[in-house]
Amino acid sequence: MHEPAEILKSVEGLAREAGDILMGYYGEIHSIDYKGIGDIVTEADKASEQLITERLESRFPDYALLGEEFGMSAVQSDSCWVTDPLDGTANYAARCPIFAVAIGLLHNGIPVLGVVFDPNTDRMFSATKEGGATLNGIPIHVNDRQELDPIGLFGFGSPVLEILHPFIQKAGKGRSLGSAALHICSVASGYFDGSFDLYTKLWDIAAAAIILQEAGGSITQPSGAPLFPIAPDSSAYEGHDVPFLATNGKIHAECLSTLEENEEKQT
Repeated sequence: MHEPAEILKSVEGLAREAGDILMGYYGEIHSIDYKGIGDIVTEADKASEQLITERLESRFPDYALLGEEFGMSAVQSDSCWVTDPLDGTANYAARCPIFAVAIGLLHNGIPVLGVVFDPNTDRMFSATKEGGATLNGIPIHVNDRQELDPIGLFGFGSPVLEILHPFIQKAGKGRSLGSAALHICSVASGYFDGSFDLYTKLWDIAAAAIILQEAGGSITQPSGAPLFPIAPDSSAYEGHDVPFLATNGKIHAECLSTLEENEEKQT
């Protein structure tokens, strides 16, 4: 396996190229396909993933690769790229400038490298395991909030907001950006206290997870069980949901307790 720190710059460059493709199509989308209710894909998603796939497979032929649009490659490996060529497709199609390119690397199911690039604001979030997290090369850290606070910002996926999950009432001011990767990176940067979602996919969170962890935050399943490693036979590689709770770490136990209380009240 290549050392993550040694390949980070090239992965950042690839994410930037993919972002350039997205901006080239931006506002000029002519084809939108529907994968399911509320789940769309555009020609920009496909063009971005085509570039990412070709580049990664050319340079890392022995690595497996999972992409949102093209699925899992046939390569068997302990190392697996997990990519989302356009996280925030609904925003993108509606010309709302909140979306990102996400490229993550798992080794034995554990994130070891992550890059999330927002081409609208030219923000490059990146991290490698034990190498720290940065935004445009400057180290970032989670905030210091010690408890859930009504004025704190907390990111939620839109389906969580739609079902009015009880946790929303106790988690501060809810925000839904339309991009799980940017939600988690907002926690890593200290803007958000946390983020919670029940319906994300592995490609939505793999890259951002290592960025958050290296920034000092925590990410687990909503039950508190470890989110990683992802087992080789996990249905996550087939596109099944990967629920998560991401926080600055300091409020994680309180969030878990609140979620558990909500679960008990519902049963």
